[in-house]
Amino acid sequence: MSNPQTYTYITDSCIWYTVTEENYKLFTSRTTIYLEYEGTSFTVWEFPDECTAKNKSSPKTTLNCPSPGTYRIKPRVMIETFEDKERYLPVSDHYDCFMWYVTTASQPTRTDPLSVNESQELILWVYDPETADASERNHTAIRPSQSSQKLSKLFWRFGQDPVVHTYLKKDKYYSQAHPDLGLWTVNVPAVSEDIIINIRGKEVAFQECFVLDTPFIIPRPKQSFPSEENDTSLCSPSNSDMSITWYACFPTTAILLSDFGTFYTNDGFKTYEEIKVPSGALTQDLNNNVTDVTLTDNGVLFLIGGTIYKREYNHFFKLGAENKLPETEITGIQSRYWCSSIYPVQNGKLLSTLAAWTSNELYLAYNDIFNKIADTTNLVKSLNFPDNAALSIETVSYDSIPSEIALLLICSGCSSSRLFFLAFYSESRQLWGLRNFYLPVPHSSVMRMTYLSSALSCGLLWDSESVYYTFRNNTTNGFFQVSESNLSLSEMSNGSTIHQIILDYLGNILIKMKNNIFFYAKADLRELIQLPAWINGMKKMVLYLNPSASVYVLLIDGSNIYRQTYPLETEIFSSTFRSEISCSIIAFQHNMDFNVYYLDMGDELTFWSQIVFEDSVDISTYLEVYRPDLLLLKGSSKYEIGRGICTKNETFTFYHEIDYTLESNYTKALELTSGVVSIELQPSVFEATCELRSQVSHIFVGCPPGRHIIVERPSDVVCQKHDFTTYRIPGKFLWHATAEDKIAYYDWDNYGCLMELHYERYFQPVISMYDGNKYVRRVETNFVLWEMQGRNDYGYTSSMKEEGCLYKAQSWPMMLNGSKNSTLDEIWGPQNYRSCFVFHQNSTDEGLYEQYQILNRTSTNSIVWATSHSGIYVFRVRILDPNYSFCDLKTFFAVRTYGIIERSDLSTVMLYSFLILCVFGACLILSYFRYTKIFRELNYTDWQTSLGQQED
Repeated sequence: MSNPQTYTYITDSCIWYTVTEENYKLFTSRTTIYLEYEGTSFTVWEFPDECTAKNKSSPKTTLNCPSPGTYRIKPRVMIETFEDKERYLPVSDHYDCFMWYVTTASQPTRTDPLSVNESQELILWVYDPETADASERNHTAIRPSQSSQKLSKLFWRFGQDPVVHTYLKKDKYYSQAHPDLGLWTVNVPAVSEDIIINIRGKEVAFQECFVLDTPFIIPRPKQSFPSEENDTSLCSPSNSDMSITWYACFPTTAILLSDFGTFYTNDGFKTYEEIKVPSGALTQDLNNNVTDVTLTDNGVLFLIGGTIYKREYNHFFKLGAENKLPETEITGIQSRYWCSSIYPVQNGKLLSTLAAWTSNELYLAYNDIFNKIADTTNLVKSLNFPDNAALSIETVSYDSIPSEIALLLICSGCSSSRLFFLAFYSESRQLWGLRNFYLPVPHSSVMRMTYLSSALSCGLLWDSESVYYTFRNNTTNGFFQVSESNLSLSEMSNGSTIHQIILDYLGNILIKMKNNIFFYAKADLRELIQLPAWINGMKKMVLYLNPSASVYVLLIDGSNIYRQTYPLETEIFSSTFRSEISCSIIAFQHNMDFNVYYLDMGDELTFWSQIVFEDSVDISTYLEVYRPDLLLLKGSSKYEIGRGICTKNETFTFYHEIDYTLESNYTKALELTSGVVSIELQPSVFEATCELRSQVSHIFVGCPPGRHIIVERPSDVVCQKHDFTTYRIPGKFLWHATAEDKIAYYDWDNYGCLMELHYERYFQPVISMYDGNKYVRRVETNFVLWEMQGRNDYGYTSSMKEEGCLYKAQSWPMMLNGSKNSTLDEIWGPQNYRSCFVFHQNSTDEGLYEQYQILNRTSTNSIVWATSHSGIYVFRVRILDPNYSFCDLKTFFAVRTYGIIERSDLSTVMLYSFLILCVFGACLILSYFRYTKIFRELNYTDWQTSLGQQED
């Protein structure tokens, strides 16, 4: 068996362990563990008798532990240091032995951009990491090895059928089996931000071994930045710290900035290329003065000497006035840390992708177009600072709430000393606010800021020596302290300073010092745990987010970059195994499965959670809600206890219940009471060792996308599509009668086919609601209709009195009175509907015998057709109830009546009769003259014959 990829280290004390596959959930009793000690004082490995090593006296060896359990592994050294700390490795039973190997089919080289409708093919097969060949372990295989092919065929015969599940949108893509090749293929979108996937198969076992669900990141289509031989590298200032930036929605696409070059990858640094610029594009001083870098959809932005430059495929240029940006004095650029594609926004609104700022101005980029949002002079007024206050922007970051941007402001004049304040700008509501936060400004060092994924604002601020947390909308604040110590981070790391902070999707916080010492915390906790040394302090390295598993370590050896997986969960477990830090939560689960939910008027959403914990603590489910004013909430809980174990089941129901009937400005009221409610369920108390899978979900309170209504065609009614495009309407049957007939255009695409109805059949439209193609429910509320061409030759079966109105109901003649310049949509709708069943002080019974022109599925009112003629009617239907939906629900339906034997007009009959008599008379006259001519010709012939006989 080949060894996994290893690295060369500078001599220093350090322990490294790994398994054949970089997924550390595969630490099982059949797994080979590779151990390596880096240092000069090693003598022998110490481990329990249950385990066996290939050579325990070698600093590099393999270890096998055939029974499940937790095993202490420690190197025996001549001079022991903290770096030589033992590890406690959890080994599970071997039921999950195999994994899914995933690769993408090779795509042909193309210059045109991929379409959103195109797909790409994933190739899957089952493999055993312990017996796989080198290409499969290195993830360079494009086809299964012989052993993997046999294994995949075997699982196919057992009924294995993998399904691809996406992380963000929870979509599913089903596979197609190719048993002759020993693999499966799955088609997924070629261009999508939902690239974090999980391969899940059926629970099929072979030799008591199952296939482990396997995460995978679909690589984004690669951008190319070709360079010439004499092109120049772009570098950060000499001896500056390395930094890495990745695209929030495509974490495998990243940029590494260092003092020896800028490097781009689209596959998580399995491969990479250096980005260079033409030799004459910048001066030498600027080439080596890149202070920040970020990614865009079509290129890379560099902040150099206060100016932003952009590198596209084969262009490098400066952004300035034509991009609505200042050409100098820009102090920072910042892209999103978390993907916002799943965050629902109202139609017509966009969220920015990038922020840029000077000391007194903020700019946001929308699809590569920058807009100036504010300057500090205006912020003094809008945020109610003292008139003599002077503000400057220290740094900017996108908040936990995707629609908000946080600004760290320095205020001079707000007190006797300078203070930090946190301001925020809401893009969805276009408003500014000030958080309940202030902090003295340190005398030196630059402050940086980032935010965790959370329902409420949850952020970190740090300089070179300390980290300040502000959790739960700034209600919990303070400086992180190392557990069981009063020393600072710098003191705990031998005088080093903070280099990098990494946040992952599970709420883990990993702090890296410049000498490669790691500290760990979890969101909402206030103490840090120091982790054992993993990489020696002299090695150049940077941490990189691995969204499908744990964290990557990028090691720099000269100008080469190597990637290694850092087993964060295992290291946390090992660090806390012997301490008093243990997780009191046995299990925590809930049904909040999706990132986005949609809630319309009258709808409700119910979530449940179950938490199982030890009876020595009191734990419940903590519900975080952003913008709780938009929804009402009710809940219930049940509690059980037995044998020292407690189980608490809780439900939370969100619902919308606001009466818009008497709103003077209906449209404005809808705008103020709609928006996004973000929620998160998590235990009220937990420890750093707890592996929690909390979920942040967004409830869009408003009109769900794709929601619409249709008029159902009765099952016994024929619906026909004809080939005509125009039809005639007699002018006298229009609202405004005309002497001439009207020629109307029939739009088959919008109106659909014609429902053929007998003229004696009363018709009550039955309306159904759909979200796209998904049926939602029948509409059982009031609606109104009007004929699109202005026909008035139809009526209603019920009067206002028969329907039970207390006073005269609204009708088209009433609503049209005084509304000559308004459209029919503006004249009558949910914005001004008033029910006639609600008693008013000035109500009278005058006019109650007029036709009631409002329909409802539960009433008896129906449409009645003209009995003297047939016709084509095109109706527009609109829901009237202001409390039914945030959507303006409208649709078309068309009817053609039949069954009438139309009687002709008397004058027309007389005219046709006269014409027929004239024709008949003309025929008689012509017949007479013809007969006379023939008779005369016969008489002449007879006379000639008689005369000839006489002569004879």
